[in-house]
Amino acid sequence: MKNIPARIGWELIVPIFLIILLPISLDVKNGNWEIVLVPCAIFVAILLLMLTIRYKIDAEFLYVKNSIFGTTKIKVNDIYKIEKTGNMISSPAPSIIGRVEIYFTNGSIIISPKNFSDFENDLLKINPNIIVKK
Repeated sequence: MKNIPARIGWELIVPIFLIILLPISLDVKNGNWEIVLVPCAIFVAILLLMLTIRYKIDAEFLYVKNSIFGTTKIKVNDIYKIEKTGNMISSPAPSIIGRVEIYFTNGSIIISPKNFSDFENDLLKINPNIIVKK
């Protein structure tokens, strides 16, 4: 089984950090440290969700571990198309840049592999009939 690294998008992490922590900065300046705990816990939870997304591939299946939300198991021979996308829909893709939509018999899923070329080659070795749109 081969691990496929996920692309972690700082373009997502930084705005989330700013949205959560900037509003409480005035309270921190005034010495009200208790107010920091909940927003920091929320930020850490979001960060952990993003950092625990995993992709794996073996001779038959592509596994997309959706953090704490379970694993999606896709038969590689059921994949008929992969294409780069800018679709912002919620998905197990912890990045805005480098998203890839995988179309298979029962639907589609968006992921963000760190190296699209390696990912593409791994899939094409198993199923050479996959249409690739870049």
